[in-house]
Amino acid sequence: MNNKDYKKFFLIREDVLPESVVKTLKIKEALKQDPDMSIFEAVKQFDLSRSAFYKYRDTIFPVEEKMQTTKEFTLILYVNDVVGMLANVLNKLSTWHLSVLTIHQSIPMKNRATITLSLDATDTDLELDDVVDLLKEIDNVTKVELISMTI
Repeated sequence: MNNKDYKKFFLIREDVLPESVVKTLKIKEALKQDPDMSIFEAVKQFDLSRSAFYKYRDTIFPVEEKMQTTKEFTLILYVNDVVGMLANVLNKLSTWHLSVLTIHQSIPMKNRATITLSLDATDTDLELDDVVDLLKEIDNVTKVELISMTI
């Protein structure tokens, strides 16, 4: 395989993206919402050049857009070592209609542990961001990170 044919993908937070990339995402959403809008009208509305829009339009997309066909992802939860912590997390996932594909809990060290979960969100209306936010609200969960996803 030629290295020029291989493209790496990255997950990156929106707040660190260049303004032109963020505007491209907004333009794509506006065009999706109003199919009668022309690209010229959309780039003018968001104050972006057409060349910048064309440069980025096929290279940037929201995670949820790529998760429409499959909704599998892996998260790592950083938790305080509390009796019943794993059971509490699993109960919450069940109420949110998330299916656990794989699970791993680390051995606690200094009263801290990690729980790695591969989840299938096919049977829920929750988006990835919603799941992360809900998990962060669980008592004794100190941090939640996305480590992989199927797209």
